[in-house]
This record gives sequence, structure tokens and C-alpha cells, in this order.
Amino acid sequence: MLGLSRAALGLVLMAMGIAGGAAAQQTPLSPRPLAPLPEANPSAPPSPRPPAPLQRSWRRAAQPTAEPAALARDLDAAMEIDAAARAIAAQRNAVRSRNALVRSPIPGAPAIGGSFRSDTRGPQEAREMELELAAPLWLPGQRGALAGTVATGIAEQERRLALRRLELAALLRDAYWAVRAAEAELRVARQRLATAREIARDFERRAALGDISGTEALLGRNEVLAAELDLVRAETGLRRAEAAYRTLTGGSTQALSAPAPSIPAGPMPAPASDGTVHPAVRAAEAALATAEARARLVAATPRDNPELGAFMRHQGGPLTEEGVSLGLRLRLPLSTEARNAPRRADAEAERTRAQAELLQTRREVEGEVRQARLGLAAAQDSRRLAAERRAVADRQSEAARRAFRSGEIGGFDLFRARQLQIEAAAVDALAEIEVGRALSRLHQALGATPHG
Repeated sequence: MLGLSRAALGLVLMAMGIAGGAAAQQTPLSPRPLAPLPEANPSAPPSPRPPAPLQRSWRRAAQPTAEPAALARDLDAAMEIDAAARAIAAQRNAVRSRNALVRSPIPGAPAIGGSFRSDTRGPQEAREMELELAAPLWLPGQRGALAGTVATGIAEQERRLALRRLELAALLRDAYWAVRAAEAELRVARQRLATAREIARDFERRAALGDISGTEALLGRNEVLAAELDLVRAETGLRRAEAAYRTLTGGSTQALSAPAPSIPAGPMPAPASDGTVHPAVRAAEAALATAEARARLVAATPRDNPELGAFMRHQGGPLTEEGVSLGLRLRLPLSTEARNAPRRADAEAERTRAQAELLQTRREVEGEVRQARLGLAAAQDSRRLAAERRAVADRQSEAARRAFRSGEIGGFDLFRARQLQIEAAAVDALAEIEVGRALSRLHQALGATPHG
């Protein structure tokens, strides 16, 4: 009995080896032919190949930037705690686990079956026992097509992960420049308070000499209080911006601790890119490659997997023939249009959707790049005008202070000039931040993440 069982098992394994070495065939699903993945060695799983190179270098050394190198490390910290990024990474591992099926000699799990029959006149009169071992077989070309879906699926998840990194970079950049803007407002508020206290001392000195009335001297005190209130608000705004940044990065503030990079005052050359390296475009390309690989798998599996089994039958009793027999059993499902038509339609619909999304993504990326370039040019023009306005306001305020000290103008005229200077200083400080923010948005539109 043990020898017969081993013989039956050998027959099954031999049949599976013959079926696994069948030559691959490819049936096109659409007018555009797609080459199948070859199976040079039937006993070894085919090596998965991605649809296209995953790495394309963008020469960043010559690109202008207003971001510190530490921003990349804060982005890494944000990626580690991001739920969406971790979900994509888990999905990539799930797709990669399907390689176990590609490496398997059979496209499923084997099965063991058996039966026992006895005559109605009693088990001692006639009995029959049967033991069967069966396993599914690969269809021609199915193994290579399945390996293609695994390779393209892994590539798609990797590119989705790169796209998620770019999306987090957008949030991190906005939070970073929000902190820098709050710091600029705080600097202006401190300068305003220092100047207000100096002017208040001039008012008090002239009021003590009798040059101005006590009511007019209260203008200086009022300005000091307003500057102090503005300083408190600026400090609160900075703390809130820093808290939002820490929430995004999980507490990492290396970019905020680093010195803010200097932003050139003159025009800067805009970064150049052909748009093909944008993570959104590459993710859409990977989704299309995955859809095409699934279409090849549908074309390579027009029927369910056949099943080959080896059985051993034992008969005994006085009313039947005594002995043991061996045999093979083959189950071959048939191909029907009722089964295949919906699968082909679903695969073609998926490919059509992926193609449309790829074209739409390319258009959106091109539009975002154009808008970002226009925004950078506008921010540079605004900064130039704001700097000129502040220079004029500084000269006007200094002239007004000299005139006030000499008695040529009163306190109200001095504070009108002072208000213009405060407004010009605030606009100039924010205009410089807007240039850095606009440059970061251009890098974002081009698909570049912060790098150290």
C-alpha cells in the first residue's frame, strides 16, 4: 500500500511538471498588442519586471531654492507617522506577497480526497476504497502574466508612495513658510515697539518742556500700548504656527532650528523640468501599466485552471474482484463567452480609465507649473516694489521725526508718517517670505520634494 501511494504521488508530480513546462501563449485583448513575459525556465518562477524604470534623476544642484536642507529630514519624520503612507507601504507588501504564487509549481493548493463504498448485503460481501491526490495546473502563459501583474503592482505602490511624499511636502512647505511669515511679523512688531517707545520718550520730554500739550503727549503712550498689543498677537501667531508644524512632523523641528536661507532680491531663474518626473504623472503611468498587465492576465486565462489527480482504488470481498488499481483523472473546465466577456470588458474599462487619468494628470501638472511660474514672477515684482516703498517710507518717517523735534509739525503728522512706515515694513517683510513661498510652490508643481 505504501509503495502504491508513492507511485500515485509520483504520477501527480510528473503530470504537474509537464503542465508547468508548457510554452507561453499570448492573446491580445485590444488592437494594441502587449508582449507577454517569457518563461525561459519552467521550473523557476519568471523574474518580475517593472513597466518602466522607477528612478529618474533630476539635476537639483543648479536649481534655486529657498528651503533649508533640514526640511528633508522633517519630511522623513512626517512620512514615518503618516497613516496614508503607512497604508500604501502595507499594500505594497501585500502585492509583493503574491510572488509566492508565482514561484509555486502549481497555481493553487493541492487537495486530497477519498471515498468508501460497501454492498447493501454487508461490508464483508463487497467493499471499495479510493484515495485521490489532485492539484491544479498552470494554463499556458498564465504564470508569466501573473508575474507581470505582481511587478507592475509593486511599481504602482512605490510610485503612489512617492506621490504621497510629495503631498506631505506641500503641507510641510505651507507650514514652514507660515512659521517664517509669523517670525517676520514678530520682527516687525518688535521694531515697532522699540521705535514707539523712543517716540514716546520724545513726546514726554517735549510735554515736560511745554512745547506740546499733555493731550498730544498721550499719543506716544497710545502708540506704545498698540505696539505692545501687536507684539503679543505676533508672539501668539508664531507659537500657533510652530505647533502646527510640530503636529505635522511628530515633533521634529530641524528646519525651524536651522537658519532661514537668504532669498536673493533680484530675479531668479525658474527651475526647469520636462514634467515626466512628476510623481503624479509617474503614478498614473504605473496605474496604466498595472491595468495593461491585468488585461494580459485576463487574455491568458480564458478558462479556469484544469485539475489533474492520481487515485488508488482497493476492492475486496467475495462478491467483487480483489485487488488494487491506479489511475489518473483530469478535470478541464471549458471556455465560455458568459465567463470571459465580463472579464474582458472590466479589464478594458480599467485600462481606458487609467489612460484618461494619465492624460488628465499631465494636463493638470502643466497647468500647475504655469501658474506657479506666474506666481513666482509676481512675487518677485511685489518684493521689488515693497522694498522701494519701505525705503521711501523710512526716509519719510525720519524726516517727520526731525521736523517734529524742531517743532515744524505736530504729533498727529508724525504718527501719520509713522503709520505709513509700519505698514511698508510689514508689507516688505511679508513680500520677502512670499518669494520663498512662491519658489517652494514652483518646486512643488514640478514634483520636487525637499532634499538635503
